[in-house]
Amino acid sequence: MDEQQLRVLVDRILAEQRARTLMIVTPATGYRSEIAARLRQWESIRWEILACEGTEEELVVLDGIGQPVQWDGKLPTEWLDRFDQIVMPFLDFATLAEISLGVYHSPASQLCQYALMKGIPVFAFDYQCNPASELNQLVGLDRSQAMAARVVSQLAQVRALGMITGTLSQVEAAINGKDVAESESSELSKPSGYITLSDVKKRGVGTFTLQDNLTDLAAEYLREQQQS
Repeated sequence: MDEQQLRVLVDRILAEQRARTLMIVTPATGYRSEIAARLRQWESIRWEILACEGTEEELVVLDGIGQPVQWDGKLPTEWLDRFDQIVMPFLDFATLAEISLGVYHSPASQLCQYALMKGIPVFAFDYQCNPASELNQLVGLDRSQAMAARVVSQLAQVRALGMITGTLSQVEAAINGKDVAESESSELSKPSGYITLSDVKKRGVGTFTLQDNLTDLAAEYLREQQQS
């Protein structure tokens, strides 16, 4: 066996050791590139990407992270057997509502609910669906207390069903088996004293350094801008 063949064999063995993970991609309203940049750093995961309808922009930033897969809508319990876990990087309000209410309409909600019944871990970032997140504040989706309360209740319901939701750091810690307390609020809505992604974009990257008290996505954005 020559050096090249040995390298191919080692790469194959390492790939088999990585957790086979289904990434279910739903439409996002923002922070696509920042989240994708962080996911590229998760080297212990072997990604397979299932794209839902209307996710063309998301697939552009996720290009090269994993292999695309298709599901024909049949036999979800058998189809899911190949995966160790599921990650939803852009859990949206509609899919959250379906899962919390037990509705099997979209492919995303169907697969997540079948996975939970099978005991397959399901993780989701809550930036898109947390009414307290900076993203939802920016687009004006935090103005109704009644609606916000309903969404918070839905987040609590899916957590009670076994889904782990939270920020990038929280979900990454949970995947790695670390004991990290879950929070009702997103990393993007940390109390004053934290510098958010919106702050960095508004005031300019030259105003901050990576040593400042940045949220996860603010730090990732600043790092990308400094390297470009």
